[in-house]
Amino acid sequence: MQNKSNIAISVVFFLTFIIHFILWKFIFHLDEVTIIKFYLFLSIIFMMMITLIILINKIVPQFLGLAVIGLILVKFGMMYLIKNKLHFEEIPNYKFHFIIPYFVLTALLTYYAIQLINYDKKQ
Repeated sequence: MQNKSNIAISVVFFLTFIIHFILWKFIFHLDEVTIIKFYLFLSIIFMMMITLIILINKIVPQFLGLAVIGLILVKFGMMYLIKNKLHFEEIPNYKFHFIIPYFVLTALLTYYAIQLINYDKKQ
């Protein structure tokens, strides 16, 4: 179960990046450095959250659902604090370009946690 879930999440993550990069570069003709910095930030946050979910699942699996809610709030807070460093406002339609990938990765994080919770219940 874990391998299928990990592969599915990785594929969806990279597909999100590739589709967004193609839209960004060839349709909107925007600078690719900004999107690469943004996805680098999102990747680091995403991998950190996945690692924390795995650790919490091993240490206290009964609190995994509550921990996921807390981690999503931390992720939102970090995004709010770092948005000035990434210069979102300089990009036309920045809400479209950054909110959608952010929520896709949050949905992937939630899906992964649900898979862990369901796997633990079956055991």
